[in-house]
Amino acid sequence: MSNQQSMISQNPKLLYNKALICQETNNDLQALSYYTQAHTQIRSIDGTSQDIDQLQYSIFLNMCNIHKRQHNLIMANTCIDKALQMAYNLQQQDKITECLDTRGQIKRLQGDYDDALLDHNKSIEIKLKIHQNEGLDVSYSFVDIGNVYYHQGKYDDAVCMYEKSLKI
Repeated sequence: MSNQQSMISQNPKLLYNKALICQETNNDLQALSYYTQAHTQIRSIDGTSQDIDQLQYSIFLNMCNIHKRQHNLIMANTCIDKALQMAYNLQQQDKITECLDTRGQIKRLQGDYDDALLDHNKSIEIKLKIHQNEGLDVSYSFVDIGNVYYHQGKYDDAVCMYEKSLKI
């Protein structure tokens, strides 16, 4: 990254840090404003870098989480799709699975259980390749799948998934 890009990219990072502070104190409106300003400034930077892509990923993921908490599920879905695209660009499996899990949770909240299961199953498939059958990430995926089954009224399947998560 050139010196000019480095200096310009500092401002979006400052805005991102302000947004994080607002988000931590549940000042969602101000946090979204800072995230949007940071993203706008990033778009004006010529070229790209791993650091800028990481920052954009974090901005979209955090915006998604705010919208999800506010039950603005359409905006949450838009943001998580952008974060997922950035995760694929970064080729980071942990970020991809985090996005798939989050998108699955949003789909479940929207009542789109089949697509929620698709996202959670894609996520767990990647996690099992990386972690085998260990780790909290794998356990949380089984809980997410259990939650979808629960909302579908498939209580035995839900209990099975919850039990799997406890064994890890």
